[in-house]
Amino acid sequence: MPNASQVRTYDPSASVVFLKTNERFGGLSNMAPGFPLRVNGVRIRTSEALYQACRFPHMPDVQRKIIDEHSPITAKMRSKPFREDSRPDWDAVRVKIMRWCLRVKLAQNWREFGRLLLATGERPIVEQSRKDDFWGAKVAEDGSLVGMNVLGRLLMELREQLKGDQAENLRFIEPLGIPEFLLFRKPIEAICAEGSASGPAEMEPRQPRPVDPPPPGDLAHPSLFDQPTISKGQMDIETTPPVVPPPSIAPKAIGAKNRKGYSRYRESAHDWLGAVPEHWQIVRSKYLFREVDDRTDMGTETLLSMRQAHGLIPHAKVSTKPVTPEDLKGYKRVLAGQMVLNRMQASNGMFAVAREDGLVSPDYAVFRPLAPIEPDYFVDLFKTNIYRTKFRQESKGLGTGMSGFLRLYSDRFGTIPVPQPPADEQRKIVEFIRSYDLRVRRLIRNKRRLIGLLNEQKQATINQAVTRGLNPDAPMKPTGIEWMPEVPAHWEVVSLKRVCFLHRGYDLPDDKRIDGPYPVVSSAGIIGSHNSFIASGPGVATGRYGSTGKLFYIDEDFWPHNTALFVSRFLGNIPRYVFYLLQTLRYEEHSDKSAVPGIDRKDLHDIRVVRAPQEEQQALVDWIDRELAEVDQTIEKISSEIHFIREYRDRLVADVVTGTLDVRHVDISVPLEEPSVDDAEDLEEELGTDDAEIMEGADADE
Repeated sequence: MPNASQVRTYDPSASVVFLKTNERFGGLSNMAPGFPLRVNGVRIRTSEALYQACRFPHMPDVQRKIIDEHSPITAKMRSKPFREDSRPDWDAVRVKIMRWCLRVKLAQNWREFGRLLLATGERPIVEQSRKDDFWGAKVAEDGSLVGMNVLGRLLMELREQLKGDQAENLRFIEPLGIPEFLLFRKPIEAICAEGSASGPAEMEPRQPRPVDPPPPGDLAHPSLFDQPTISKGQMDIETTPPVVPPPSIAPKAIGAKNRKGYSRYRESAHDWLGAVPEHWQIVRSKYLFREVDDRTDMGTETLLSMRQAHGLIPHAKVSTKPVTPEDLKGYKRVLAGQMVLNRMQASNGMFAVAREDGLVSPDYAVFRPLAPIEPDYFVDLFKTNIYRTKFRQESKGLGTGMSGFLRLYSDRFGTIPVPQPPADEQRKIVEFIRSYDLRVRRLIRNKRRLIGLLNEQKQATINQAVTRGLNPDAPMKPTGIEWMPEVPAHWEVVSLKRVCFLHRGYDLPDDKRIDGPYPVVSSAGIIGSHNSFIASGPGVATGRYGSTGKLFYIDEDFWPHNTALFVSRFLGNIPRYVFYLLQTLRYEEHSDKSAVPGIDRKDLHDIRVVRAPQEEQQALVDWIDRELAEVDQTIEKISSEIHFIREYRDRLVADVVTGTLDVRHVDISVPLEEPSVDDAEDLEEELGTDDAEIMEGADADE
């Protein structure tokens, strides 16, 4: 139960409240993606994963399981079975550890997280929670938020420090002075803001100014919060260390000696934008772009679709969905060189410049430049986190309570200030980014091909074990199955329904929900958690649509979403053996040919498969697990490299288009070539900026 003296009551209308990570201030949550950390050289995706890992300094294997999870929710759930083995002083040190995690999050995401904190102004920060009134606050009957709100108060504490004259000291974090402060059995070292981009104008060195004390009764409780430890004088960093690219993608033109900013800056007069080079102008976008609304009455022009990584490209190259001229009547015409905005995806950076004349969705906005400018420069600018956040602020719902359908209307877009470098400098910036993009795309494509080869190796290993066994000298018998002509003589050839029973996922009714959270398994894998339960683990699930044949093994209770098929009965077989057996099926041969191809359990139950005796199944599973372990580690390492490359690319582009880095002196030595859509192995993942939920709604015409 919360300590009554620490409970606070907040008015939501006068507070900064966050609940979901995709909200305006969702980045304040420990669950928020996009704020990666690095501790002792180990890359950690979120502050939640770091916090949970700190529970188990004596259990490095558990720390690894937590840190390896891609989702912060699953990282948190991964720690649940071991909670009773948390460090013995956990309750006494957890607030200190949380404060330290937030400091690390700020130091290593100085620009983005710092601006988000400062954007809260002087308002109370509150994490709204449905059931946790220690870290957050719950909604009371009168609509107020009541709870200890420890996370919100730690964030307010950090915000006040960030406003103070010793803010630069926040870039350096000493290890906590608590016993066994370890990561993978090694003492956690001091952390400096290594690789962070330079901060917003309000975080640049400035004259000391008095800091107002916190409101009475808030953050002044020594029984909960000890005094923050910022060692004055330990670090006097006047400028942020430059971003250092991975050696494999660092063009010589931006080597360490060439990375530098402009000689003089001036304040932009907009806190969220910060300082800009002195010779750049700040103008509202309506003075740069004018909306045009030219509709086709024929529908015979080329339909263009917008994609995050490739911009506007012919619809026929990315979709098999047929469209007729009649369908396209009333669509908007766009000319080469004009800029297009997806109004509903502005906060996801969905802007593009048309490379050819064509048609776009009537729900998009088309803009023509009003002056000789480089629209590509502004598209790159509008894709940065700074502007994506601003677009979310300026977007409006379609109606009351429709916050999930926000649109950036043209009048609001027109009022947003943007930096305008001289035209020749815009061209130089665009050339630099395009040449760098080409290197990044080539490198990522090669790494993805390597992952593809490794996955083929994994599949061959599974097929060998599941269809032929481990004994090369075992007698064989024919099966009558084309793709599996013979199997060990003592194995059975049976229909799949004699090995396992598949069931459809559900939209869970209210009367089936119990306390969770439990992983939610969809056609895309584990997509989050839900306070619901319907299938007991362990389990195996696959997608019914789109991702058919992509299987997931879940070793705990889970909720199968209605886009998934899951194994509800294993009929005496070892679950993980069934998982590997199902990977040998040829799902494409059993997928229907509808507009959205998919499979159903009835299509699979009669498939002929081979089943090893139960006493052999565990040996097969153990052998496959051992053989795949090293391959999986290699794939994970390559995937992490791809993520780091993408992350660095986004930060570099943001620094260049906002004037943090000066590239006027850079020699563009790489030939400028537009990456071919036809050559892309995976259109939406090549630069890693598209996620499934975003892309589903990216095109109103699809």
